[in-house]
Amino acid sequence: MSPDGLARRVMRMRIAVLSDIHANLHALQAVWDDLERQKPDVVYCLGDLVGYGAYPNEVIDFLRQRQVPTVMGNYDEGVGFDLRDCGCAYTQEDDRRRGDLSLRWS
Repeated sequence: MSPDGLARRVMRMRIAVLSDIHANLHALQAVWDDLERQKPDVVYCLGDLVGYGAYPNEVIDFLRQRQVPTVMGNYDEGVGFDLRDCGCAYTQEDDRRRGDLSLRWS
């Protein structure tokens, strides 16, 4: 394929981008159902798979099974490296407390 042909093909690609799922498996499944109807050429995930929601392991498994290329979000880093903070810029003490609880639970 010529460089021009490759450039034209890339420019026509349909790319889906997911992010900030935060362990919400039901929302991810609904979005995925819609993606299957729309048939993008590729799906990428920008991270923050865990935190807040009730299904962190299931969300990770869901994306692994579908081999979705994923980068690590700040919440994923906090959980994966057992950090004391998720890197969130909480401005209210109540928000920080809830975030800390969520991070420990995840």
